[in-house]
Amino acid sequence: MKREILCVSTFFTFLAVSSVFAVSYSSIKDNCRDLTTAQYKIYSNELKGQSVQLEGEVIDVEKRFFSSSYHVTVDTNRDSLTDVVFSTDESTAMELKKGMPYNISGEIENVEREFSACSLSLEQVTID
Repeated sequence: MKREILCVSTFFTFLAVSSVFAVSYSSIKDNCRDLTTAQYKIYSNELKGQSVQLEGEVIDVEKRFFSSSYHVTVDTNRDSLTDVVFSTDESTAMELKKGMPYNISGEIENVEREFSACSLSLEQVTID
């Protein structure tokens, strides 16, 4: 029993130490697929506030109700599913082209996981 506790403790210590470094989007996607639900809950909470950079195609941009901001959805692997979402101002929203690839960086606000796939909500986004 002590051995199991040590292994679990070592695993979560690794997660905590690895969160000090920049997180890669591919590692987030791999962990969505590979971690158990219990492990993933801890991992996804540690991701909040971490910086991430990725490349993806804009799926859509739409104005938010009762707000001056726009909601942007991005696909990172060309499967037409939303992988990343964020809000932006009108001038940036009007420059984005559907289906065009962009380099996107931001801070992770939230991570959603469904059926071993994940979707990131970002804040403080920059687009190149």
